[in-house]
Amino acid sequence: MKFAILSMIVIACVLAAHLSEVGGLKMNEKICTKPKGNDGESRTEGCLKQTCKNGVWRPSLEETVCCYDREAFLPNTSILTTTSQDGCTTTSIDCRLDGDKARMVFQVENSCPKPATENQVEAL
Repeated sequence: MKFAILSMIVIACVLAAHLSEVGGLKMNEKICTKPKGNDGESRTEGCLKQTCKNGVWRPSLEETVCCYDREAFLPNTSILTTTSQDGCTTTSIDCRLDGDKARMVFQVENSCPKPATENQVEAL
């Protein structure tokens, strides 16, 4: 009698596991809510990427965009450019692709002529 009851319990568990896998979900997978999503699914909004893991949305930074001042910039775009008051120096922050990740690149350009050397001054 005990063996028959135990056998029925094992069969019921195997059947339940099989039916849940046929339905598309394994018993240990959980669905995220607000918004609804399946385990492993990702959603991206601006700089933030959220991935559904074990029924909870886990936030991380989206690696395919550059984030500056809470704003997302696509690769190969200029984020910020500033020129000094005398117009000699221009600094810029650009978004560039490095492999499969976006990176911010800082550049400084000096467009003013170099000061005269001591020999050049004496030649005048």
